[in-house]
Amino acid sequence: MRNKMKHIGIAGITVPGSLLCINTIVEESYKHFGKKSMIHPRITYTNPPFIDVEKPMVEKKWDQVAKDLLLSIDILYRAGADFVIIPSNHPHYAIEEIQRKSPIPVLSILDITTAECRKRKFKKVGILGVIGTMAGGLYIEPLKKQGLEPLNLSPKRQKEFSDLIFNEIIIGKPDKTIGDKMRIFIQELKDMGADSFIAGCTEIPVVIASESESPLPFIDTTRLLAKKALEYAIETKQEN
Repeated sequence: MRNKMKHIGIAGITVPGSLLCINTIVEESYKHFGKKSMIHPRITYTNPPFIDVEKPMVEKKWDQVAKDLLLSIDILYRAGADFVIIPSNHPHYAIEEIQRKSPIPVLSILDITTAECRKRKFKKVGILGVIGTMAGGLYIEPLKKQGLEPLNLSPKRQKEFSDLIFNEIIIGKPDKTIGDKMRIFIQELKDMGADSFIAGCTEIPVVIASESESPLPFIDTTRLLAKKALEYAIETKQEN
């Protein structure tokens, strides 16, 4: 069965989120094929130094972000990957250009996430992530196209949440207090009328691992992307 699956390429941005995505693919594979099967797709992962990709994202130079990710995709393509996922929300401002120029298919975390929101019959969806994801409105139009109402924290609280991600998760080592801090922001979205939220940063699930730990149900974009990648790896190969 292993040889019948597509080879998954992972173009990483931050290491914690990418590793969570890889672990989820493997875990879901074992669930699908049986816990003792030890079967999972071939996975190739590449990740440039975060500082190299952070600057153009902060400066909203999406053409440069696309170029940087296409370099990663080229590495994955030459390594034999059949398709690519990008386990990071923020760079998806450039997803259309990336998909257009990529030599192999690239799954969109935006399309997968908003479709899941509608599938779960959410109505008012809060958005959490780094400042660029929230303030730039990455999920605003995709949610509206699904007939859903997006909700955002105030600009001040967006900045504070983003700082929490960068200063205490990405470049730090999360401890028990970070979960408590994160839940305060989630509760604020609930108080605003949100019935759910998008964990629009792949590091959020590193801290809030399940809905039982959250004041609101949410879409774990990291694990959802991993699950959809596994489905794609299995289904498309079997069609050939």
